[in-house]
Amino acid sequence: MIRPKKVGGALLPAASATPVTAESDQLTIAQFADLFGFPPAAVLEAVRRQQKAITKPFYSIPDLAARWCMSRASVYNVLREHEARIVDFAASGKNKGKKVVYAEVVERIEKQRTKLIAEAA
Repeated sequence: MIRPKKVGGALLPAASATPVTAESDQLTIAQFADLFGFPPAAVLEAVRRQQKAITKPFYSIPDLAARWCMSRASVYNVLREHEARIVDFAASGKNKGKKVVYAEVVERIEKQRTKLIAEAA
């Protein structure tokens, strides 16, 4: 007679259609898609969308320069134009220090500066 297996305090039937996997086991995208009945391309696209959706609480000036494809000086000009608040971590009386802009401010600026292609022409 096969006895039930105890996993995490719960008893599992011994003859199960799907084997119990350990936390270290990994599924491929194709296996994950088959598990939920989606095409693999849809799962991959959802993963990519989710990766892009992850935002930071703040952005540094070099981060914004890379994000907006412009120089750091142009980033300061855009921030000045939109009267954005910048958090400066420089020591008192010092000019050099890490400067960051909150993500909400970046989103507001991007929303204000974004135009549809038909409107831009």
